[in-house]
Amino acid sequence: MSQRIEMENYDQSALALQKNLLTLRQQRDRQRAVGNHTEADHLDKLITGIEQTFAQLQDTFKPTTLQ
Repeated sequence: MSQRIEMENYDQSALALQKNLLTLRQQRDRQRAVGNHTEADHLDKLITGIEQTFAQLQDTFKPTTLQ
């Protein structure tokens, strides 16, 4: 039972992180659309760093909610 609760919390956190990544991508796209390329580039670096971190995780640690 305890392991199930831990996995549910883990998946909830992963889902929240996925939503935050979506928000960052939307903010980046809005910044780029209004010509603020410096801020868009900064957000792009943050997004890339997060995505690279997930790509390096072992499959057993990758939440099923992450795409």
